[in-house]
Amino acid sequence: MEAQRFNYRDFKYNSILSAGENNKKVLECEFRGKTIVLKSTDLTKKPKCLDDFLNEVKTYKVLAKLQGICIPELLFYGDLANGMSFVMGMTIVGTTLDHHRVNRRLKNKAIATLRKVHKYNVFHNDIRKENILIDEN
Repeated sequence: MEAQRFNYRDFKYNSILSAGENNKKVLECEFRGKTIVLKSTDLTKKPKCLDDFLNEVKTYKVLAKLQGICIPELLFYGDLANGMSFVMGMTIVGTTLDHHRVNRRLKNKAIATLRKVHKYNVFHNDIRKENILIDEN
C-alpha cells in the first residue's frame, strides 16, 4: 500500500469521535460509500505530527496479518488538500469500553490480543479504555 492524495470532497464527514493532542482528530465519515474512521492532523499547525502518523502506518504494515482481526484494517493513508493535512482511513471495528461492562472475559480477550501484537515486537504504549475497541466477537 502506498500513500495517496485526497481532497476534502473525497469524504463526507459525519461526526468527531475524538480530538486529541497535537491537533489530531478521529472522525467518522463516508468514503466511497463506506463508513470509516478517518484519523487526521493539520500539518500547517503541527508539521511534526507527520512523523507520528508515518510511524503508525509503518506499525500497521508490520501488523498486516492482524488487521481486521485484532486491530482495525488500514484502508488508505496520504495527503489531504495538497499536503495541508495527513489522513489515515481505517475500518470501524466496534465501540469503546465505555459502552461495555468490563468482565473477566473481556479483560482476558484484551490481554490475549495484546500478546498477539507483542509477538510482532510492537508495543502500544497508550493502553486506555478509549483505545480498546470491542466488537460482537
